[in-house]
Amino acid sequence: MEEPEGVIKDMDPRLRNLDFAFNPRSIAFVGATESMRKWGFLILNNLLTGGYRGEVYPVNPGRDTVLGLKAYPRVSDIPGHVDLAIFTVPSRQVMEALRDCAEKGVKAALVITAGFKELGEEGARAEAHMVRLAREAGMVLIGPNCQGICCPANDLYPWMPILFHPPRGRIGYVSQSGNILNMLIGHAVTAGLGVSKAVSSGNEADLRTVDYYTYLGEDADTEVIVSYIEGLQDGRDFVSRAREVTRRKPIVVLKGGRTTSGVSAARSHTGAMAVSEDLFEAACRQAGVVVTRSIEECGITAAAFVNRPLPRGRRVGIVTGGGGLGVIASDFCTEIGLEVVPLSSRTLEKLEKMLPDWWVPGNPVDLVAGLDFSVIKPVIETLMTSGEVDAVMFLWIGAPRLKNARLKGERGMDLSGVWQSMDQYFLEHIGELYELMHQLQVPLYIATSLRMEDGGDPDGCPPLVFDSVESACRAVSAMAEYYRFREVMS
Repeated sequence: MEEPEGVIKDMDPRLRNLDFAFNPRSIAFVGATESMRKWGFLILNNLLTGGYRGEVYPVNPGRDTVLGLKAYPRVSDIPGHVDLAIFTVPSRQVMEALRDCAEKGVKAALVITAGFKELGEEGARAEAHMVRLAREAGMVLIGPNCQGICCPANDLYPWMPILFHPPRGRIGYVSQSGNILNMLIGHAVTAGLGVSKAVSSGNEADLRTVDYYTYLGEDADTEVIVSYIEGLQDGRDFVSRAREVTRRKPIVVLKGGRTTSGVSAARSHTGAMAVSEDLFEAACRQAGVVVTRSIEECGITAAAFVNRPLPRGRRVGIVTGGGGLGVIASDFCTEIGLEVVPLSSRTLEKLEKMLPDWWVPGNPVDLVAGLDFSVIKPVIETLMTSGEVDAVMFLWIGAPRLKNARLKGERGMDLSGVWQSMDQYFLEHIGELYELMHQLQVPLYIATSLRMEDGGDPDGCPPLVFDSVESACRAVSAMAEYYRFREVMS
């Protein structure tokens, strides 16, 4: 049989079957229905409305058609070949349908259905039987108890989030929680980023988190891997295999189950085997994996790695639109191990020629409340070319967030245009700074409170802008640490 387009050539045969999950030419949907409150409808509808171009075969013995497609009683009744089978039937029906798939020669199974290991010993035994059957048939199995997968490059969205079709991007996702997966991807989409491939791994009966790392590590469409983990089955295997991936691309992890209550919740959620926080973080350090502690920090850190050179050390140059921002940034940088280094007299002399007479020389470089890109750009360029810093941070407060109604009515004057023009000026010129970053290969981290009028995303703002000083500092630290790991491993 011919391979689907986009397959990874140099891959362990077992993991290589994931190509049939993310690049399927045909899909059997076991449990397809038109009952709108069931996952068999919602996930199938997501698949169809997402624009998937391959063949879709609904499997439901009680229907002739489902959503306008011819339905089949069993997978074995489908006339054509099937690359991927999706299961939303009750757990007691999964094994019989999986046997059908094995006889049909299906290469990948996505088991959305819950009711296995997370419920106890009986469920664990059923799960083990399911895995044994899949492996004997040469079939790779995702799940069970998961929310699905997506691959925007193929318009493939067989997952639970209703009508959520994120755009194509450079971040790959592996999550032991479907809800956390949705939130992480939502964060990326809000930041103007997209998805290469995403998988809700659920109970990980067959493939473990690190198996997906290996797969995404070889995936040309994935630049950064983001992962939510509640538990590990084999810590040594995790370290050795994750390290092989992080030699080439970063892995950013959010760990759940860091406390006693969190461990208990994780066990009831996916049946995950808990690992102590200290041991987990030690394992990640050995593997070069970046560990984060919140959904927001995880999303911001992952975004920082996209389309930005790595800092070659921890020396930071700070440019601010106000002195207080520089003080806060200096404190936070120092607290997390970054170095706000003194600038040489040669560099200070260059900066003095660009800035007002009342400028106080030093690092941070205070622009003295000026927002003039004819000054800002050469100041940043001077720091980047000095050889004295490994990264540059540009911090700007942005406009106050006042409602237009108030701005238009304050003392009978319309002040709305003042802030809008400042915001627009910033947005028009910020791209020049990113061009400079790529030209000089010194990373730039911009933090601003700039927001649209009623909250939400920056209007037209590039995705590499941070919404706080702290998040920008943490991103610098994470990327510098990852660069150090890469250097040690090379």
